[in-house]
Amino acid sequence: MSINVKGVDLSTFNTQVDFIKAKKSGIRFAILRAGFGSLATQVDKRFRTHINGALEAKMDVGAYWFSYARSAEEARAEARTFLSVMKEYAGKVTYPLYCDYEYASIEYAERFG
Repeated sequence: MSINVKGVDLSTFNTQVDFIKAKKSGIRFAILRAGFGSLATQVDKRFRTHINGALEAKMDVGAYWFSYARSAEEARAEARTFLSVMKEYAGKVTYPLYCDYEYASIEYAERFG
């Protein structure tokens, strides 16, 4: 038996999202980029708009933080920042919080970190 559940992965690059329409079309969850790096100023520019829209549409929501960490210490700093951003959504987020560490993370860290 297989179960198919449709969702979306959104970040600042997704500008116009109609969550009510998406929900009616069968989208059940949203995984949202909350931010990147270790500074609170690096919150994704559309994160709050996206999370509030998804929650208003009664979608399940999870979030991820794009990691630039090059050490365990930097990873802990990023995790603290991520958790502080997510604090206001405690009890509302029904999917996990993720760390998004990709091959390009080191390149981004060198360029922007």
